[in-house]
Parts: sequence; structure tokens; C-alpha cells
Amino acid sequence: MRESSVVLLSGGLDSAVNLAFCAGRARVVLALTFMYGQRAAARELEAARRFCAYYDVRHEVVELAWLGALGGSALTDTSRAVPCIAAGVLEDSSACRRMADAVWVPNRNGVFVNIAAAYAERLGAVQVVAGFNREEAATFPDNSADYLQKASAALGCSTRSGVRVVSYTIDMDKKGILAGAAKLERRFPLEYVWSCYGPGPGPCGECESCRRLERAMKGQ
Repeated sequence: MRESSVVLLSGGLDSAVNLAFCAGRARVVLALTFMYGQRAAARELEAARRFCAYYDVRHEVVELAWLGALGGSALTDTSRAVPCIAAGVLEDSSACRRMADAVWVPNRNGVFVNIAAAYAERLGAVQVVAGFNREEAATFPDNSADYLQKASAALGCSTRSGVRVVSYTIDMDKKGILAGAAKLERRFPLEYVWSCYGPGPGPCGECESCRRLERAMKGQ
């Protein structure tokens, strides 16, 4: 029997590819999208809905206005500018740490994982699937393999069914994620992806998330 999963789905590249991988390897009982006051909320929701329709996955939206109301992040506070970054700066670890500081939302992935685990336990799913990757783990510790392991260990105590956290892209960079998506038996609709930190109507092309996706699409 295929393992059942709850997928965290923002509509960005990493979460969408994990949904695609999971749809081929496990039974997806639910995809969750979180609205926490982020600038890109409407575009993320649109992307997530398109992916769920494409993969025929049940979708729910969870409202977390309080998380954005905590403030301190350029993703949720419109009085703070979203930092722009030049493509050549992506290898500058100090600059990327400053970018991460500017867009960090307090314990965001921790909140998401625990809410998803509650859904998983109730629905009889054994795993929460998240779009983590080694490229962003360099500046976002909640994307790392260490976080994945420790989150699963914690859920082993906080859920009676022992829900665990997995990520099919944990050892990949963005280029590898795109390459993996291209090898899927079913075509991955890259045009659905919304990775930009901004609200649109089109990707800004200058935030760190846009720059990383652009670099990966160039095969770099």
C-alpha cells in the first residue's frame, strides 16, 4: 500500500515539485496552503489551486493572519521593502544571510509543519511532505536535513500515530529540482509556478526567489 501524505503547497517550485513527486509515489490525501498575510498570497493561492486541479488533489486553505501580524518580515509588512538582489550575488553567503533576515517569518515552517501534522493524524496520513532543499538550507535552517530529522522526532512525541516530515528535494538545489521535475512520467506544468515574493501581476525578477529560479532555468 502506498503511504498517505499531507503536502505543504505554496505554489512555488519546491512545494509544487514535491506534490508532483508525491503524487507518483504516495497517496496524497490533502494539500494545504497557508495564508499568513504574505504579499504574494493571491498569486500563491492561484498557483496552488491550479496544481491541485492538475493532480486531482483535495485542497484546503488555512488562515494564519496572526502570523503575519507579528511583523518583522518584508514578506508580510508592506512598510518594509523586499530586498532586490543581483544574480551574481547568489554565491555571496553574507549577502544571502542579510536577504534571509529581511524576509524571515518567525517559526513559519515550524507552524506549518505542526498544523499539517494535525491534519495528517486526523486523516490517517503517515507523512507531511515539505518543499525543502539544500540550496536554501544554507541561509534558512528550517529547510535543512537537520530540521527535517528533528521535526520528525518531535512529531513522534506530539502525534500518537508518529507522523513524520519528509521532503523529496531535501538533497537537491534548484537546478536539480527542475531536472527531477523534467524526468517525471507526467509532464510538470512549470508555467503554474509562482515563486516570487511579490504580488504580481508578473514575477518581479529581482527578489532572491526569482533570481534562484531564473538561475536554475538557465541550467546554472
